This record gives sequence, structure tokens and C-alpha cells, in this order.
Amino acid sequence: MPEDSSKESKVKHNDLGPVFANDIAFKSIGSGSNTFPEGSILVREKLAKVGDAKPQLLAVMIKHKAGFNPDAGDWEFLLASGSLKKIKLRQKTGACLDCHYKQATTDYVYPLK
Repeated sequence: MPEDSSKESKVKHNDLGPVFANDIAFKSIGSGSNTFPEGSILVREKLAKVGDAKPQLLAVMIKHKAGFNPDAGDWEFLLASGSLKKIKLRQKTGACLDCHYKQATTDYVYPLK
């Protein structure tokens, strides 16, 4: 559990950019389920400004086997450069979980629809 689960997100998630899902995650989204199976990958592009052709950053969530990260629904959080040449951040806890913890009832994922 995050140190301060009362923190409010300073990010407007709907303004961040498009979200992409691998086939495993996509099937879960379409099923109406509130949980994602192991192997699910969600990627959100963060553009520097509206209309940019390439993202500045990619925010990635990877769902691992049960027990990988029990306090975060077994998700791993990553930030990668827009060029995909460098992982800038890899977390099980910290700022990513502090924000996503409020979405525990939807498997730590903000609404995608």
C-alpha cells in the first residue's frame, strides 16, 4: 500500500494520450471484467504537445504472475522514452502506484472507455 493513499493525482489521465493494449488486455477490456490476466500490457503515449507525431514518453503497465507485486495487483509500472531506447523508470511502488492505488477496484487501471 502506498505511504499516503490520500494523495490526489495531479495528472488528468484523459488528457495524456492514446492507450494501447496487447491482445490479452484487449480481450479483458472488451469482456467488461474489472481484472486483467497475467500477460496483459497497457501502454499510454504522452505527447509533448497535441499533434506531435511521436510520443515524448510511454507509460507502461505489465501484469505479472500472482505474487509479483501483491500490493499493486501484480502490476509493474514503467516509463520508457518515446523512442523506446531507454527505460527511464521501473517501479512496483512509488509515484505510479500512489496514483493508481485509487483504482484498486478496477485492477489499478484508470477507465479506458
